[in-house]
Order: sequence, then structure tokens, then C-alpha cells
Amino acid sequence: MNRTIRSVLCCLGIAAALLPPLASRAQDVASKELRLNMAQCIETALENNSIILQRKLNVDIADANLDAARNAFLPTVSSSWSTSRNISGPREGSFVDPATGLLTTSLGESRVSGSQRVSANFGMTVFNMGNIITVSARKKGLKASEMILEEGRQQVVSQVKQAYLSFLQAQKLMEVQQEQVRVSEESLRRNQTLYEIGSASIAAVYSARSTLENARVDLITRENNVEVFRYNLAFAMGLGTDVRVAPTAEEFTTAPEAFEAPAMPFSYEEALDRALRGSPDILSDKYSLLQTKDNLRATQYNIRFPTVGMSASYGWNIGTDENFRGLEDLFMKNYSYSVGMSVSLPLFQRMSTENSVKRQKLQYLQNMEVLDQTKRQKALDIKRRFLNLELYRRSIEANKAAVQASNETFKLQQERYNLGAATFLVLQQAQADLFRARSNLVQAIYNYYIELARLEQDIGGQVATGASE
Repeated sequence: MNRTIRSVLCCLGIAAALLPPLASRAQDVASKELRLNMAQCIETALENNSIILQRKLNVDIADANLDAARNAFLPTVSSSWSTSRNISGPREGSFVDPATGLLTTSLGESRVSGSQRVSANFGMTVFNMGNIITVSARKKGLKASEMILEEGRQQVVSQVKQAYLSFLQAQKLMEVQQEQVRVSEESLRRNQTLYEIGSASIAAVYSARSTLENARVDLITRENNVEVFRYNLAFAMGLGTDVRVAPTAEEFTTAPEAFEAPAMPFSYEEALDRALRGSPDILSDKYSLLQTKDNLRATQYNIRFPTVGMSASYGWNIGTDENFRGLEDLFMKNYSYSVGMSVSLPLFQRMSTENSVKRQKLQYLQNMEVLDQTKRQKALDIKRRFLNLELYRRSIEANKAAVQASNETFKLQQERYNLGAATFLVLQQAQADLFRARSNLVQAIYNYYIELARLEQDIGGQVATGASE
């Protein structure tokens, strides 16, 4: 599936590049239209959404930090080579000439000296309790980053579902409005015909025309809403505005009048317990709290426990007046070895260590409060979701009854109007009530599924209602 979508996007880009300069905008838009169902939209978003890409990089950074903490246990090995050459200029001297017995002054010769040195050094921390705890802290930081990534995935899935459902909702509302425009056009034609034969007043014609134009204004608004939600969906999928997404409503084929809201498979208490145990945002806060706790322990251990280290070095040097006869010279003359072990314990470091401990304690208390607040917010959000789902479920049932009643009322008033027992205004009001009830039913149905998508994000998993519309 991933290859299919990427291939389609690639083909769209190639097709756009090959279009002739004089191609119409309609042809260009049609060439970039993707017809996808909800699962395909989610799959595309998981590959392209910027939230996921950024959080994947955060996971890689946390993994690199863990490697750095582990590498603190490895030794350090270094080698060096150096050469030097010193030249001292001649110095003035004096001596007694044996031939003449006189004190003679003369200028000496320059002096040249130098050496070459080869050395190797080895160092290793044998024991540092702080480094051990730091590794544990970095592991928890990595787990926190992974949970934040999973939270981002679920956030993107929820956003795509909501955008997809909002688009379908806008599309269904537009279809209802198109039906209202069509009925209003028929009503205007009928009243014009009746007016021409003297069976209707001019006021009825004007009223029908006014109703039609108002319906057309509402249709323009709903057509614009469809395009807005279309590009909202493309943005949630990580695509640009040059790609038109046309969702397929394969999952939603039942007529609104026959829709039955699925029952929730668990109670509020069960949903909250599931969220507190497995929701990624809760788990990320827990791991962040544990990481802060380990950081505090590492700082404290650096004060209470000594650091033990060992080192070894080898050096060899040769002067300019000596000859190098082979590798055996490195171990037979002019060499030096040293092996050492050190134990250090900080006694006073200008209060920096104490300040670090204080800062870590405050960070730990802050993260503890963040976790408690996240739990409280989670409980409130899930309670709202359950209340809203119950609201929409009852609204669906009420609106279904309203649609049925409005439909019967409209038929009755239409018969009465045909028989001359009802005014045209009464018939128009019945028609407006019917289409309003249909719009309210469509809104309630899709609001129910949008709220269900939000609940899935809150509890950290899909809600298996077993319903398919």
C-alpha cells in the first residue's frame, strides 16, 4: 500500500511536469486528485506528517544520548609523536695564546641539539556510580521519546480521522442543500405556471423565488466548506495544496434515517483505567519523571561515592646524536613506563554540586505535578467524550424522529396546498423544517464519529464498537 501511494504521488508530479503550458486549470487539478479511503489517508499521513518526522528525530537524539552515556565506561587511548631541533648561536670566549702569552678573544661554534619522542597513553574510569545511574536515566529518556512518538502517531491518526469525517459531513450537508435547491427550483417553476394560468398570486411567485435564492446562498457556503475541509485533510496527511484529496465514503453507506449509533464496549471507568495504564502521553510523563529521579540520584551519588580511575603511559625518546637501529630500541633504551590509579571524592566545589541537587529535586517535583495534571486532564477529557457521545446518540434518535415527522408534515401540507386548503407560506415552512431536520441529522451522525475519534486518541487505542455505517 505504501508503495502504491508513493507511486501515485510520484506519477502525479511527473504528469504535472509534462503538462503543456496552455493546459487549463481544471485539467491540472484533475490530474492531481487522489481518491482515498480513510485507511489510505491515515497510511499516507503516517509517512508524511511533520509531527511524526520531528518526533522520530527526537527518538534518534535520545538514542544517541544513551550511547554517549554507555561510552563513558570505555577507555581512552591516545598516541603522540613529536620532534624538536634546537640551535644555539656561537658564544664569545677568551684564552691565553701559548705562542705569544697574550689573552686572545675568539668566537665559538653554534651548538645543535634535538630529540624525537613517541608516547602512548591509556586511561579508564574503573568505578563511577553517577555514570551507572546516568545510563538508567538515558534509557528512561529514550522510552519517554518513544512514547511521545507514539502519542504523535495517535494524534495524527485522530486528526486525519476527524478531517476525513468533517469532509464527509460537509459533503453530505452540501448534498442536502443541493436537494433543497432542486426542490425550490421545482416549486418556483410550479408557482410561475400557476400564476400564468391565474391559479396563484404573484406573492407566491416572489416567495418561491426568495426561498430559492436563499437556498442558493446557503449552497455556496456549503460548497466552500467542502473545499476548506478538503485541504484541511490534505494538510493533516502532510500533503500540499496542489493535491486534491477526494475521500471515498465506502465505510459510510447506510442512509442517515436508518443509522443506529453503536453502543460503547466499555464504561467511563474502564476507559479511564485503560488510558491511565496505556495512554502514550501518560507513559511519556511517567518515564520523564523516572528520568528526572535517576538524574537526581546520579548527582547525589557523585557526592557520596568516590570515582576510581586508572591510567598507563609509555614514552620513548632519542636525541639527534643517537641513531635509531630498529623497533627493538623502543624497548631497550630511552623508554619510560608509568601505571597509576586515582581515587577522588569531591569535598567542596563552590556549592555547584549542592545547587545541582537542588535543581534536580525541583525538576523532579515539577515533573510529578505535570504527571498529576495530565491524569486529571485525561479524566476530564474522557468524561467530556462520554457526555458528548451520549448527547450525539440521543440527538441522532431525536433528529431521526424529527426527519420522519417533518417528512410526513411536508407531504401533508403539500396535499393540502394542492387542494387549496393551505397557503404557500405554510408549505414553504414545512419544506424548510424538513431540510433543517435532515441537516441536523447528518451533523449529529458525523459529530458522533468525530467525537469517537477523539476518544480513541484520549484512551490511546481504537474503540472497537463493531459498527459500520
